[in-house]
Amino acid sequence: MRLLDWYLLKKYLVNLLFAVIAWIVLFEVITMIEQISRFIDYGATLQQFMLYYLYFVPYVISMTLPIAALLGVLFAVSHMAGHNEIVAQLSAGVSLYRLLTPLFIAAVLLSLLSMVFNETVVPKANRVRLDLERYEIKKNPRNQTRLNNNIYVQDLPNRMLAVKFFNNKKNTATEVSFLMYDSGRLEGRIDARSMSWQDSSWHLRQVTVRQFVREEEYVRSLGDTVIRDSRVLPKNLVDLQPKPEEMGYMELDAYINELQALGANPRKWLVERELKISMPFAILIVTLIGAPFASRKRRGGTGLNFAISLLISFSYFIVIRIGQVFGHQGALEPMLAAWLANLIFLLLGLYILFTVQK
Repeated sequence: MRLLDWYLLKKYLVNLLFAVIAWIVLFEVITMIEQISRFIDYGATLQQFMLYYLYFVPYVISMTLPIAALLGVLFAVSHMAGHNEIVAQLSAGVSLYRLLTPLFIAAVLLSLLSMVFNETVVPKANRVRLDLERYEIKKNPRNQTRLNNNIYVQDLPNRMLAVKFFNNKKNTATEVSFLMYDSGRLEGRIDARSMSWQDSSWHLRQVTVRQFVREEEYVRSLGDTVIRDSRVLPKNLVDLQPKPEEMGYMELDAYINELQALGANPRKWLVERELKISMPFAILIVTLIGAPFASRKRRGGTGLNFAISLLISFSYFIVIRIGQVFGHQGALEPMLAAWLANLIFLLLGLYILFTVQK
């Protein structure tokens, strides 16, 4: 690469680094202030509080990297434009496209690295952070596990609750079993087609009771019944529901297959899966918009660049949110919902790139 290419890349990377650090500090401080009362209510220690926000850093980087990339591009290119360095290169016969090529290459590489980062580091850090909240701060029992979308939780010392699928909005569950043990041996189970939380109790429907005595099984059917002595609350089951930010693309894909096998509607998760791919390419999109826009000398300097960055970024994330909501509600196909913002802003970026004064 030419010396001028490295010169531009150095400016871009330095500004990108400063922007990433600034957004991390800003987001961490804001969320700490907003949530500190919640941590106090749960009696969290200072160490737990600091660890929680340490593991929050990768997620913040993932969310704010497109904004940081846009700031890096705007400051680097506008600084060169302000010192007439771009005019000098154009006068020397270097086209604007060639001048900005290193930034576009860097944006593609950064998008790919962001995708890898979001698939490896971010889900693991989020899982540790959320487990810290569930088990150490909220003090939910640690003998809760999740396997293939099945939820298992210790109910009583000699009883386990197994739930195939739980709807946290309606507080209803399907394919439910209460498993009774005696000295580690399964001695009986209560199976129900469905279960709902009403009047501080679990109401079971289409119930079958099984008892195991030596090698024999005794089965009897009941209509509806109520479990009043259960220690499990709906929030205990919600805490075990996977969240998109603690799963990678392949984990989300497997989870969607499980939901489809249960007959549940996976529309929301399909949208979140597609966002795993579309979000990293926001870096390339904002570079296409910001680089040619900043190449023209304008008054306003740093303040103007920061304002433009915020305007573009917030507009972008608003469109992402609109597509996300429409996708969740079924108004848009999951892929279109996830890529809507990228398509709109890609067209805007190409328009700016081809119409800017060269």
